[in-house]
Amino acid sequence: MDSAPALSMRDVVFRYLEQGKRNILDHVDLDIPAGRVTVLMGAGGCGKSTLAAVAAGLYPENGGFLAGGQIRWFGTDLAAMDPQQRARQVGMLFQNPDLQFCMDTLRGEMRFCMENLCLDAAAMDPRIEAAAAELGVQALLDRPLHTLSGGEKQRAALACLYVMECRCLLLDECFANLDRDAARALMEMLRRMHREGRTIIAIDHQPALWLDTADEFILLREGGRVAARGLHRGNLPQHRALFAELGLFYPDPPPPYAPKAETGAAILRFEDVSIAQGEEKQKRGLFRRAAAPAPLLLDRAQAQFPKGAMTAVLGPSGCGKTTTFLAVLRRHAWAGRITLDGADLAGIRRRELYRQVGIVFQNPANQFITQNVTEEVMASLRVWQPGWPEEACRAEAERRLEEYGLSRYRRYSPYMLSQGQQRRLAVLSVLCGGQKLLLLDEPTYGQDARSVHAIMAQLRGKVDAGGLSVIFITHDRALAAAWADKIYWLRGQKLEPARAGEAL
Repeated sequence: MDSAPALSMRDVVFRYLEQGKRNILDHVDLDIPAGRVTVLMGAGGCGKSTLAAVAAGLYPENGGFLAGGQIRWFGTDLAAMDPQQRARQVGMLFQNPDLQFCMDTLRGEMRFCMENLCLDAAAMDPRIEAAAAELGVQALLDRPLHTLSGGEKQRAALACLYVMECRCLLLDECFANLDRDAARALMEMLRRMHREGRTIIAIDHQPALWLDTADEFILLREGGRVAARGLHRGNLPQHRALFAELGLFYPDPPPPYAPKAETGAAILRFEDVSIAQGEEKQKRGLFRRAAAPAPLLLDRAQAQFPKGAMTAVLGPSGCGKTTTFLAVLRRHAWAGRITLDGADLAGIRRRELYRQVGIVFQNPANQFITQNVTEEVMASLRVWQPGWPEEACRAEAERRLEEYGLSRYRRYSPYMLSQGQQRRLAVLSVLCGGQKLLLLDEPTYGQDARSVHAIMAQLRGKVDAGGLSVIFITHDRALAAAWADKIYWLRGQKLEPARAGEAL
């Protein structure tokens, strides 16, 4: 084990605006021991991801202002390192892996990473094959990266860090898009990498997966300052009140699933629906003819999503959950019949469909269209309320931002918000059109317990008030058990309803 800390931060002050009044990192002092597994937890917006980006040297090189402080990796000043030296010390896995891919395939990406380290070209292909075998990602090597599921992209990004053999892995919500089995497999790979001598620093909202692996949990307050450290599995119950105070998830088992009685009315119905992997949308959404048919994600599936209710869809990474949502939006082909509130989906005009159905994707930053939080909401209001004067649009936007706890960020760029804040902004922007059905893809991605409860409670209130139905994709079984009126499993190319009392 190294004698110097893996990461040492002294009096670090960082903000996004040079003359801004709010420091995102506010005089942070933090030492992370080398050779250990350390998990950083904190409420959304407290500065966790910014701390990671500053520590990795991505900021202020690519944005923001480091107003003071010193950062050292394994005893060497970060400011004295060139990018290649930094890459050998620390590799970072972002919340949104799409942001770090440069090539079309994982094989190309892994080769590109090694080229940046000036490694021997003859050794690259054997090293790629060996790393892919270790991680179990051989099947992903030559698939286009844009076709991978969120979980597959996380595994692909980790494979790139693995092949670079950096001394420390800095992971930002690395389990956010993984199902339970994939997360366990990834954790076992991280344990092996740790046994090989790598230091692991992870930012995560969910402590449960780390209980058997983490040497230490560190809880952070606003500004990235330490609220408590030295937490581990043995003493975690002593700090339960602090988890609640900071609005963080505590690793309790999920409640038993208790479905609500259905009224019989359906907002969305699948009748013998088949969806193939990679099939592009054709006229009326049906499959195109192909010499080699693509594998099916759904095969003659039957499902009824109740009106005026919240329905969860669970299933392993890559099984087709997001693709099914895209079919409902007529952005992916399907066979069979899908009806929306009784009307055949294939016959609904696109604009009218979007008036009835809204979606928030896994990575909400991908759907923002402005550079200002207030403007983002106003842009949606202008589309759906074309007769409103500007003053009315602005007043309504500010009211909605206050309702969703975002009013203090109204002058920020949406891209400066945390993942949880971005998701809340995306939800309120989408719902400006008064849609009757909201599709949510991984609503807990990047959010603390308080934020998750706030957004789900707001949605529950709108559902109970009438006029809105919600279908959400999630790997978080506790979230599904706590909030869903009905749960479907997508597995074996079918949509199967969960049973009352089923252990999720």
